[in-house]
Amino acid sequence: MSKGAKTVSFKVPGSKLTPAADAWIANRGAEPPTSDREGGTVTPLKAVEAPVAAAPAPKEKGARLTIDLPESLHRRVKAQCAGRGVRMVDVVRDFLEREFPES
Repeated sequence: MSKGAKTVSFKVPGSKLTPAADAWIANRGAEPPTSDREGGTVTPLKAVEAPVAAAPAPKEKGARLTIDLPESLHRRVKAQCAGRGVRMVDVVRDFLEREFPES
């Protein structure tokens, strides 16, 4: 070590999980226990199959569109999109798709 170098030691925290949680993590995919540690019953979860979706279309190369809006319009659009839980870009894309459909 060179003169003046600092030594930093790190403390590795121990697991805060209960032994049952550690065992569950280690045995994922195995049959779940029939009772929990308080003596209650555990209902096993049923496997859920994901719906088979159609193969996604090949992704088209993107292009950027920059527009200038009055601040008041931008605020209204942004506020309404936030209230609906949607992104502004998705609303604008949907609008453009409806206004300019493929021929």
